Amino acid sequence: MTTTKAVKKRRRYHEDAKAQVRRQANYIRLLEFLVAAVVLVSGIFQQTYPEIYLLWVAVLLAYPLVAQGIAYYLELQGHRQQRASSILVQVDAILIGLTIAALHYALVPALALITIVHANAVTSGGVKPWLLSIVLTGVGAAAGLAVFGGDVLGPRDAPILLDLIAMLGLALYVGASSFYTNQQTRAARLAQEKVAHQQQQAVDLSRKLAKYLPPQIWGSLFSGKRDAKLGTRRKRLTVFFSDIKGFSNVSEDLPLDKLTRMLNTYLNEMTRIALRHGGTIDKFIGDAVMVFFGDPVSKGSKQDAYNCVAMAIEMQRHMKLLRQRWEREGIREKLDIRIGINTGYVTVGNFGAESRMDYTILGTDVNLASRLESACRPGRILLSQATWELVNERILCQDRGEIEVKGFNRPIPVYEVQDFRGTQTGASSFTSLRTEGFGLHMDLKRIRGFDKKPILLNLARSARSLRQGETVETDFETEGFALHVNSNKVRKRERVRIIEVMGEAAEKVKKQVTA
Repeated sequence: MTTTKAVKKRRRYHEDAKAQVRRQANYIRLLEFLVAAVVLVSGIFQQTYPEIYLLWVAVLLAYPLVAQGIAYYLELQGHRQQRASSILVQVDAILIGLTIAALHYALVPALALITIVHANAVTSGGVKPWLLSIVLTGVGAAAGLAVFGGDVLGPRDAPILLDLIAMLGLALYVGASSFYTNQQTRAARLAQEKVAHQQQQAVDLSRKLAKYLPPQIWGSLFSGKRDAKLGTRRKRLTVFFSDIKGFSNVSEDLPLDKLTRMLNTYLNEMTRIALRHGGTIDKFIGDAVMVFFGDPVSKGSKQDAYNCVAMAIEMQRHMKLLRQRWEREGIREKLDIRIGINTGYVTVGNFGAESRMDYTILGTDVNLASRLESACRPGRILLSQATWELVNERILCQDRGEIEVKGFNRPIPVYEVQDFRGTQTGASSFTSLRTEGFGLHMDLKRIRGFDKKPILLNLARSARSLRQGETVETDFETEGFALHVNSNKVRKRERVRIIEVMGEAAEKVKKQVTA
């Protein structure tokens, strides 16, 4: 019903717009031939032309009404409005040519009428109709020789009043035509502003809707690559589940606004990491996060699994930074995330009803990822054997044997992630240290070049102040780096070690981060 009303409203709007253009064209044509009739009548009253020419005056006055009917008839026959207007402009040229002959080719009135008809031709159609109008005006003027005779009224023989009326008529036409053009320009500008406003509304709405959809799905929907209809398919994906151990206890003690801010911060940070690694965020369930890799875009099963595990490692590292931040806000509960990852064939697509769909995944392998997350130790990442086989060449894991999982008849072999291969010898780009009054979180791979200088300045300033025994309160955070120093809480016996740690961090930033 709503769609039908919108279509009818759009159709009525177009019909009204066409009618308005048709009316304005008729007004201009009426003025054009009214000027021609008045000029001819003034000549008749001055006895310059015979009274029989009043019959031609009647033709000039009747033609605009006839032209209106012709335009309407041509549109009914399937001709476009622009085509009908072009035909009538050529008829105008012929009739004005005949009128020039009726005026006995008087110079000033002829030039005034020629200017009017050719200006109308250019306005209505452009260069080609104008050139054709020139030819047809000449044809009409030549044909007038047979109708009105071959008399020619020289410039000295034409009454001054006739010339004045012709010039006044031209001025009136120019003024009315300019007003008409201004109205058209104003209407076009208003239409453009309305379209721009509607486009901005559509952009704003799409941005709001995008927050309820994974970016990959939103992008494919708006690009036309994917349609919003029910449908599923079987595909091999890597599935990720995580939740915060101890969050329930914290939620009971924290005020609602502080709890909401904390949870939103956590989910926002985890979302940024997931999107950076190419994951499709399926849903948030309280503090739990569900992500999968391999749809709608897949980089191959091995790379999808690796990206998922790399994402999980970064999330665990980032939790150390969040814990430091939350501790400064008075949240003393140690919060760790548990992560379970599994790879297998699942059913992926749009589930639900035509009016309400959910893009998600279903299957036994999805359940297994959830069970692994429940069985994982806090602060750890647990992989199934299927995922381990895909990533073990690049990820160092520890075999944790087999575990009993609810809903599965057989024991499930599991592996616990240690780190990226090649970083366990001390060459890791990641550093996270925390003690009373001091916290340093640094991931060299994520530090941006333009942040290098402020990072070094904060490290140098804090180390120098600590060394000189001055009071230091530093809370500096940027992408891949966070530094917290409160000298009033730092133990004296740890000051030297903290200064050394900041010096080592500064050296790493200098050598490994490109400005």
